[in-house]
Amino acid sequence: MGLTSCVNLDVDIKSELVPENFPTTEEQFVAASGVVYTEFAKGYTDNYWLQSELTADVGVITANGGNWFDGGIYQDFHYHDWTYAHSYIENTWSWLYKTINSCNKVYSLLIDAEDSDSKHTTIAELRTMRAFCYYLLMDNFGGVPLVVEFGEDLKPRSSRQEVFDYVEKELKEALPDLRTVNDVSTWGRPTQLAAYAMLAKLYLNAEVFTGTSKYDEAVAMCDAVMAFENRGETTLTDRSQYLNMFDYDNGPDFKEYLFAIPYDENSLQSFRPSRYALSIYHPEAWNFKFTVSSCMRILLDYYDLYEDDTEDVRLGTFLVEEQYMLDGVTPMTVTATKVQLDSRYDGEDKEAVVDYHIRMTKEIEFRDIATFDTGDDVVGRLVGYRCNKYPASTTQPDHYHSNDFPVLRYADVLLMKAEAILRGAAATHGDTPLALVNRIRERVGAKTWSAVTLDQFLEERGRELVLEAWRRNDLIRFGKFEDSWLLKTDADVRKRLFPIPKTKMDTNTLLEQNPGY
Repeated sequence: MGLTSCVNLDVDIKSELVPENFPTTEEQFVAASGVVYTEFAKGYTDNYWLQSELTADVGVITANGGNWFDGGIYQDFHYHDWTYAHSYIENTWSWLYKTINSCNKVYSLLIDAEDSDSKHTTIAELRTMRAFCYYLLMDNFGGVPLVVEFGEDLKPRSSRQEVFDYVEKELKEALPDLRTVNDVSTWGRPTQLAAYAMLAKLYLNAEVFTGTSKYDEAVAMCDAVMAFENRGETTLTDRSQYLNMFDYDNGPDFKEYLFAIPYDENSLQSFRPSRYALSIYHPEAWNFKFTVSSCMRILLDYYDLYEDDTEDVRLGTFLVEEQYMLDGVTPMTVTATKVQLDSRYDGEDKEAVVDYHIRMTKEIEFRDIATFDTGDDVVGRLVGYRCNKYPASTTQPDHYHSNDFPVLRYADVLLMKAEAILRGAAATHGDTPLALVNRIRERVGAKTWSAVTLDQFLEERGRELVLEAWRRNDLIRFGKFEDSWLLKTDADVRKRLFPIPKTKMDTNTLLEQNPGY
């Protein structure tokens, strides 16, 4: 009941909640706070997800005959050539502050409710959500206005250190009142496991955010999460179920998820990553009912992170080379003339009809670099490997699906602990970076390592967390965000922060722009 309330509620609670009908039961408190999770879900796997992945070395959105050019906004991400008028950057800022505003609004109403454990838990969850939104704002924009009261006037930017301190304080103070179970009753809402993982993220990136490293603190937070494994509240998903962990029917049974967004194709229609991976020829062959976008290609070097580890189950998320029907044997084909296959073909038999075996090519060949266009014929639409990490439902008629999205996973916690130790933190409980990373690799059937460096470690994070919206964050921490990939050569360290959106600068004259914009 609580889970349903969380994803269905989208009402103006200010007009719905008055002292006479304040919530008293746990279910009522969950319903009252549901607007926060609805707002948070709306933006995470849309503009923000694309912003996190396309500015990194993961993939690129190409055009086909002009479709998906969209004024060059995806090229701007790839080239690191965005401005303060970029719509996605503005949408990310607005989405996070809308969620914070919802947190502040609900908090201001529930704080007067009759004292109870359910009230304390809900207030702690609201504070955790608000703190995480400020973490994302700090990560993407640096210092931002700290708006912690509903209805506050426009404020100037707080420093990045001040935002860091606020996030740390809020998470620590919320922790005691958060739930300690990780199951259907808490699915989609922050628990102690999620808050500890958020603190681990905060401390692991402390040197980037504040100039002072906090790797020992990161280890301590990871240890706090790992203690829940002994209690049965989290664990790594078994290799046989690894790919299913991201499927359209995933959910609370996957204990590896520490904090998830419970999307639903009917009641919370905001999950869109499924639409970007498939070619336009897959829906008919695989019995999908929705129209795909077929626009995101995985960069060659990123796919090559998997090297020759053919037993790595994570390779199963990619669509590469020849494609087959659902039986895995029958070739997926398209019937077309030779000139329809490749508009550049000018042979005498260009009108000859052939059955072409659908094949994704590894290299991304641009026919028009200025527009990132790969061609609007069969061959052009199949340029580039794809990552189908979030398989679509065969019953959903549009491009919103029911894949619950992994904001925080236990595998990430193990990797964070390994990295913190590798960077100089004291080892605890006999754990070593090598043992921790090999636990991740063994789980997916990859070859174990005899040693590990920071560069190798970044590659492993890329393999394990592909398309989970953490790659930009990782590259910045490892000093790799200024590297070159595909057509991107920009090495300006100021691009580690996005600009304050123009519309926000116009509205709030107290805001000062980030350097370089």
